[in-house]
Amino acid sequence: MNPIKNNIISSLNLDNLPEKEKEEIVLRIGSIIYQNVLMRVMEIMPDKDQDEFEKLLDNNAKPEEVFAFLKNSVRDFEKIVNEEAEKFKDKASVMMSEIER
Repeated sequence: MNPIKNNIISSLNLDNLPEKEKEEIVLRIGSIIYQNVLMRVMEIMPDKDQDEFEKLLDNNAKPEEVFAFLKNSVRDFEKIVNEEAEKFKDKASVMMSEIER
């Protein structure tokens, strides 16, 4: 299981949901967080690593390969993932509290 998925499940307390619902929610949220993580790492990744990363994506690398590359190429990658997941969680909490009013 990739770090974004693990973080989403634990941060949003999705552990007790049925697997199908959990997977749907995780896919939607994970996609948003993944985009945010990619935007951050592309800003700090050296050009040489960006080129190699783009090749991975062009060759339809498996998610595990992408995460392994990013983990090895980007300093504090897991910290960035956790920060972006936390930002999403905070924004979602604010939105939910506004809806409940």
